[in-house]
Parts: sequence; structure tokens; C-alpha cells
Amino acid sequence: MVSSELPEAVVEDILSRLPVKSLKRFSCLNKSWYTRFQNSCFIAKHYHHSSQKNSSILVCGLETLDHDIRKRALSLHPNLDDDNFDSGIILDTPFFTGEDIKLQCIVGACSNGVICLQACTRGDYFYSFVLWNPVIREFKVVSPLPVQFPANIDYQHTASGFGYDCNSNDFKVVTILTYWDVTGYSLIWDPRVVLNKHVEVYTLGTDSWRQINCDTISDIHIFGGCCEIYLNGAYHWSGRPKEKDYNIIVSFDMSNEVFGILSMPDLNNISHFNQIWQALAVLGNCVASVVYNICALEKTFDIWVMHEYGVKESWTKQYVIGPLSGIRKLVGPANSGHILLLGDKIFLVEDNGQVVVYNLNAQQIKNVQVSGHPLYYVTQAIAYVESLVSIMGRNVIEN
Repeated sequence: MVSSELPEAVVEDILSRLPVKSLKRFSCLNKSWYTRFQNSCFIAKHYHHSSQKNSSILVCGLETLDHDIRKRALSLHPNLDDDNFDSGIILDTPFFTGEDIKLQCIVGACSNGVICLQACTRGDYFYSFVLWNPVIREFKVVSPLPVQFPANIDYQHTASGFGYDCNSNDFKVVTILTYWDVTGYSLIWDPRVVLNKHVEVYTLGTDSWRQINCDTISDIHIFGGCCEIYLNGAYHWSGRPKEKDYNIIVSFDMSNEVFGILSMPDLNNISHFNQIWQALAVLGNCVASVVYNICALEKTFDIWVMHEYGVKESWTKQYVIGPLSGIRKLVGPANSGHILLLGDKIFLVEDNGQVVVYNLNAQQIKNVQVSGHPLYYVTQAIAYVESLVSIMGRNVIEN
């Protein structure tokens, strides 16, 4: 334990560098330290030091290959050391109880130590959301969407996003619904069917949903559940404008609550464009796109980087990886088509569902040993930075 004879500033600096698990233990022994750990300045300092370390990895995977059951579990793995996940632990998810509620996926990335989980309910088109800080074991079940459509309207969940509003110091969830009038039609892809969008934003501070304007994306098909990232206070999805043959990026600013449109790299010179997948990623605090042929037995990954945000001409092909055999897909923040980049490492999924890591600088690929991991097939992996942020106490990190 830190000596009380040390200067107060030194004591605080030492404490701010310790893992949350140690701080929770110390708070039980010292009332003044418990109060200190609730202070927003200390929380910000602790989070800053945590984010400077190698990120932990939060993994979501199937416990069985039976996709009808789709039983998923979450495990947390400490800092990467020699490309191994050591001492991974399965996380208890007490908010998912009963056979009718199933964990679906992690929404986006970790934000200030808090993650958003999405669950599906049997027989219901709407998804449930939970905000969760795993290391301090606090969670908030998001109130249900206040949306009720008439009997002649059918709908589906299109996409979700999660992030932090730095202006109001609050967490937000955005969800996009697509709806259509089923009168006289039996198939959603009937060309006569008019698809409409409905967007709601949930704010933790008010524990409520609000409908917002979505005219900007009314004619854009958003690829929900894949191809999405969170960067600098904005959520991003891949999408395609109506009756167009190219992809774009749809952004949503968590503070201003407005949608924007960004261009993808120009890939018109690729002959097999219909077989190309463009996955979004974050590289060096920039938007990146990983391009590869989903049908190729040996996959080559081209990594493009938008060096100046929003400027199409700033897209540059920065890396070419491969060709690699035995690689099925990327692994990252959602079910498919995503990528996890950590520093100079890119995470990929082999045909057998196991994870490998490719070092961009050394151009080497290694197996990732997931010791004690009961998951049969990895579906997601995100970088996780632990924090003392309390969802219930609202002691979020102020800028």
C-alpha cells in the first residue's frame, strides 16, 4: 500500500496508474480513497493512464457451432504480450436472463470504459440494449424503444451505434429502423415497396429515447451489423445510395445528432467489384477501409487510410497484406466484415474460427493462443480500456 508519508500528488499519481481491481480493493480499506476514486478528475487521470497501456481485448464468440441456438459469451483478455491472450476470463452477464433474451453483439467500440451490448428477444423485431462497465460491474438496461407502428406497417432493425457526447458528458445509443407499408405486397424486395427510415437516440442522463430527423439518409441502404466504427465522437456505418453501384460512409455526430456522408476510396478500376468487401477500421486515429475479395481462396487485404477526415482525395493505399491462405474473414466490432487494428497488428479469423494476428511492420502472421477460452468460434473482438466511470453515478470523464 502507498505510504501516507509520500506527498499527496505522488500518492494520487501512483494510485491513478493502478488497475481498477486494485483500486476497488483499496477503497474498502480507506474511506478517503473511496471518495477520491469517485472524483471526476481522478477518474479522468486514471483513464488517461489506462489508455496509454496496451489495450485489453474483449471477445464475443459462439459456445457452439449450432447457429440455431446462437449462444454467445463474452471473455476479457489482458494486455497483449507476445501475441497471446493470457488468463482470459468469462464475464458474467446478469442482465441477460431467461431463454427468450440472447446476446447478439457488441455495439461499436469501448467508450470511456463503457460498452454497449445488443440482445435480441424471441418473437420481437426490436433489440434490447445494455450499457455496461465490466470491471466495476455496473450496468444499465436501456429503456425499450417507444415506437409503435400501425398494423399495416412492417419494420426491421437496420443499424445501431453507441458513443459519448463530450459536450453534455453523456452516453448515447442511436438506432435506425426501416419500415414499409405491407398493404398489397408480400415481399419487402418488391420494387414497388417504398422503404422509410425512423431514427431514435437514447440518452443515458434522461433515460429516454427521442426521434430525430433522418432526411440525410432516407435513400441510403445502411449495412447494419457490419462495416461500422466509432471515431472522435462520431459513429460511422458503411452504406450504399439508392440505385447506385458504389459504397459510401454514413456518419452520426453524437453531440450534434446529425448525419453526414463521407466518400469511400475509388475502386472503379477493380474488375471483380461485385466480389469486393470494404470493411471500415480505425488506423492512427484516421478512418480506414480494408478492401478484399470475399470469394478468393487466398485473400489479399488492401488497407486504405483517409488521412484528412472527409476529404475523398486524401484516401491512400497504405498497406497490402497477403495473399494469405486459410483466412475466412476479419474480426472486429461486429458479426462480419469488420476489422480490429491495434497499433501495428491486424486480427483475422481462420477457416476454423480461431484468431491469428498479422504484424503490419514485420509482415508476419502468428497464431493467437486464447488460453482457457471456451468459445468455439470467435465472432467479435474489440479493444477495451478499463475505467472507473460509473454508469449509475454518472461520474463520466469530462474533457
